[in-house]
Amino acid sequence: MREFIKGGMLIFILLTGIILQKTGLLDLSGVVSVLEERAHLWWAPMVLIGLMTLLFAFALPGSTLMLAAGVMYSPWAATACTVVGGLLGGVAAYYLVRSLSADWVRAYSESSLYEVMREHAGLLMLCALRMLPGFPHSVINYSAGLLRLPLATFVASTVIGYAVKGFVYTSAVYHATHIEKEAEAFSMETLWPLIALSILLVVGMLVRKRLYTRPEKDGNA
Repeated sequence: MREFIKGGMLIFILLTGIILQKTGLLDLSGVVSVLEERAHLWWAPMVLIGLMTLLFAFALPGSTLMLAAGVMYSPWAATACTVVGGLLGGVAAYYLVRSLSADWVRAYSESSLYEVMREHAGLLMLCALRMLPGFPHSVINYSAGLLRLPLATFVASTVIGYAVKGFVYTSAVYHATHIEKEAEAFSMETLWPLIALSILLVVGMLVRKRLYTRPEKDGNA
């Protein structure tokens, strides 16, 4: 009975987060406006990181705050906030799922499917998924906890993924909102984050294609 309750809680949290993210029912515009107005205060970055941590921990959409960080701070500072908030939220989600899914994992940890999923969830794959635009971070965090992936691998991929993706996103937002002269809008400094984002999109498409075509190839072998 206890394992069903824990499983139900886990499914509820994940589905709620995905629904709120896809439907836009969770409106953070008011919070973002307040933070942007008080970005110069010493506590604003801590509140921003705390909110990111809370949202990512419970599978809620925290990417809005990543974009807000790009408006509030320089790309390097905004990326630092994104990495810290994303990492803390990711680790919290990782341990939340580990605790709620302990009974399930004991029952299926010896299955071949479970082992195959663990083997393919390495550092490079996690980094690629983390940097993939539009891919839910909650899926990565919760899957890592469910598969009992090594914490070091999860932390490393999370830091790398958020650092790259965060810098691209926050740089694009920062330059889009802080350009004063029309001539500067077309400088390489402004355009390179968008070029990098396009490259990430291509890489993401290749990763998705590989994920979806591999089972078919294996099945035909």
